[in-house]
Amino acid sequence: MPLVVPVLRLFVVFLNIYETFKTLKLPRPRRSGQPSARALSQRKRDLKGCLAIWVVWCCYAAYERTFDRVFGFLVPFHSEMKSVLLLFLLVTRAKGAEPLYLHVIRPFIKPYSIVMDPTLEIVRDIGDFLFALLQVPVDYVRSTW
Repeated sequence: MPLVVPVLRLFVVFLNIYETFKTLKLPRPRRSGQPSARALSQRKRDLKGCLAIWVVWCCYAAYERTFDRVFGFLVPFHSEMKSVLLLFLLVTRAKGAEPLYLHVIRPFIKPYSIVMDPTLEIVRDIGDFLFALLQVPVDYVRSTW
């Protein structure tokens, strides 16, 4: 079983990347030069599905990175359960990820969104400032000191 989970994980990631690439591509225009309303609404549904897949995948990756060793030691058949979850995500794609997002992940995160949104904006601003600060040439900083 040690080889199955990494192979499934890799396959799921590459399939997510390919599906996202296909979804982000604009629908073909009709003779009038604009895509049809039906094609645009289908693209919107596909984008929501892709976003749900990526959110579920990120939560799975965060869980795996943080708690995998502890639960792998305490829970019997942990690797098999991870394989079943990855196969479920692989076979059902967006139809399986959207209910997981809507009924498990979203209710868990929603009460904290009031606090998380401003916090993440502050962290982003600090990151932007640090990035801009690192762009200043080192020689210029040395000469001013």
